[in-house]
Amino acid sequence: MDADFDIRYTDRPITPFGGLTTVTNFYQNSGLQDVISSLPLPQPGSNRGYDPVDIIEGFLVSVILGARRLAHAGLLRHDKVVSEMFGWSKGMASESTFSRFFKKFDVDLNDELFIELNRWWFTKLKVKHHTVDIDSIVITRYGNQDGVEVGYNPRKPGRGSHHPLIAFAAEARMVIQSWMRTGDSVCSTNIKDFIAVLLKTLDKSSIGLVRADSGFFSETTLGILEGNKLKYIVAAKMYANLVQEIFEADNWIPYSDGIDICSIECKLKGWDHARRIVVVRKSKSEHPNNGGKSLFEEYDEFSTYLYSAFLTDLELVDRLIWDLYRHRAETQIRELKESYGLEGFCRENFGATEAAFRWVCVAYNLMSLYKIALINSKHDPTLATLKFHCIAIVSYLVRLSRKTTLVMSVNNRRRAFFDGLFQKIENIKPQSKFLLKKKFLMN
Repeated sequence: MDADFDIRYTDRPITPFGGLTTVTNFYQNSGLQDVISSLPLPQPGSNRGYDPVDIIEGFLVSVILGARRLAHAGLLRHDKVVSEMFGWSKGMASESTFSRFFKKFDVDLNDELFIELNRWWFTKLKVKHHTVDIDSIVITRYGNQDGVEVGYNPRKPGRGSHHPLIAFAAEARMVIQSWMRTGDSVCSTNIKDFIAVLLKTLDKSSIGLVRADSGFFSETTLGILEGNKLKYIVAAKMYANLVQEIFEADNWIPYSDGIDICSIECKLKGWDHARRIVVVRKSKSEHPNNGGKSLFEEYDEFSTYLYSAFLTDLELVDRLIWDLYRHRAETQIRELKESYGLEGFCRENFGATEAAFRWVCVAYNLMSLYKIALINSKHDPTLATLKFHCIAIVSYLVRLSRKTTLVMSVNNRRRAFFDGLFQKIENIKPQSKFLLKKKFLMN
């Protein structure tokens, strides 16, 4: 039977995102708000302009709540409760205000801001050594914005794109550094400068391992890593002379059912010295969808396997090399794309596009730190899970005796959970440091 409802309206400020107050309070207590306020952000052109910190906060909140373009961000200006949570005197900025603000960024300013900001994240963590995952992604574009060029684009061949470069701290699930690049870049384009800036963000002594996919399998990248004395595992490309070395290998050791491993020392074309390569072969019948490349189709003995290879300077047994590589940050990239709108916010100006891209990574890091500090979970929850459990709470404001109260619609069973969150947040100070939970380390 259809329900028969009367329709009424109210002027009372109500929000579907009352739980965002946990993010707001954590953001302020952790000291991130103070750090952003200290940055040389572009200033408004008049006294009536928006505070740049308010604009940045509005953008971060929009990303966390699901915005994919600046028009989405502007829609949140109608949510008066969220504006009061953050104390934005002029409310949420409009789409045009966001657009004018991001136009003021260029590549040099982006580097100046984000080196300082990105260093701050890692002062908050009690971690002795980080595993750094370097990766490049292709973002397809449908216009002629600055930097959009035709290059490697496996999903949309011939379509213009940007080709950004990102470095992750694997254990913390945080972005260390991110650069936007033109679409005709290859994986190793600008890698020397990228690593130089990365080492300004993280102290070299705190980097335990660097991992990268086969796009970075080049003498240039390897020389940079070795020159900086950084330990690494890099997936190898199956060049002809490497394939020949694999064909001649006779020291295979069983790893598990249908999987064998061996290592070889070889000097490939263009290398000035030999390096160790760990090779994994997997039975096609037992592991048909586990990655690898088919080789030696003309030889029955070898054609039943899929092969992968990993270059390393670590002095560990072969199986540990493969185990370490398999935990690369591919899930983080997927969440950045699917949950944080990493592929959105493209502007006509390249500096503006990169600024938005890098502020999206700040929103991701904020929620990663939020999870590390506050969430006691068996698994690392996604942003969608956090929104469902912690943020999407219908709430409204009540003003009595000059005091404003946020009333959250939470049943009795969940109130203890929120009381616990607020208690943890109250104990957090700008100088607080957070210990990574072991269950988050290698998920």
